[in-house]
Amino acid sequence: MAKIEIKQSSEMREALVSEMIESEALINILERKGIITKQELVQEMKKLRAELLKAKH
Repeated sequence: MAKIEIKQSSEMREALVSEMIESEALINILERKGIITKQELVQEMKKLRAELLKAKH
């Protein structure tokens, strides 16, 4: 059973790293093209985090 959990954990880690790389690449392209700034991204992330936290309560 532990081997399955380790494999699933490893696969989850790989999926998360892949998602982070994709997100970073998209953000870099959008910023380079002048579509969004890092500050706008941070503001949007804060807004979404607050909305998610509010919805949990």
